[in-house]
Amino acid sequence: EAEHGDLGNRIAAMRGPLPVYANDPRERLRIVRDSMEGVKQSKQALGAEAIASLQDFAPPTLLAQASRVNFSTRLFNLIVTNVPGPQFPLYMLGRELQQIVPIAFLPENHALAIAIMSYNGNLDFGLLADYDAMPDLDEVASYIEDAVTELLEVSKPPKRPAGKKAGAGSNGRAAGASPRA
Repeated sequence: EAEHGDLGNRIAAMRGPLPVYANDPRERLRIVRDSMEGVKQSKQALGAEAIASLQDFAPPTLLAQASRVNFSTRLFNLIVTNVPGPQFPLYMLGRELQQIVPIAFLPENHALAIAIMSYNGNLDFGLLADYDAMPDLDEVASYIEDAVTELLEVSKPPKRPAGKKAGAGSNGRAAGASPRA
């Protein structure tokens, strides 16, 4: 799968909005989606391959300084990572893997890291926090669960009026169906 010039779902370091001011879940999703697409298209986000390739050219002290700036708490103190996983069951020793629990790293002086991973039709969250900065992590987890439930509710397709079947033509066959049995 060629992703030349496209970050796709590779590892990338980028900053995005956290629209806590938007009450409508559709609006929050739109703001984040539009911003992330803009960052991907603008080349502000560097793929992991580009960052890793710098080690061949830049002195280690320069890379260390760049890393410190990249994770500076002056810029942000929340990390969110999304890892698309396989959408089919995995097995080990004949037993199906039931769940993958993602764990994010928490850099020094950061308050919260959230890892999100999909697996076999499910979405799992892993939260890691500095207890001194965020002693109410269980509340944050419940807020995330509420927000996901809210997004699922607003993303449901509208209900069809009773009496109409989707795709049925005037002859009783589904639209585009062949008359042969």
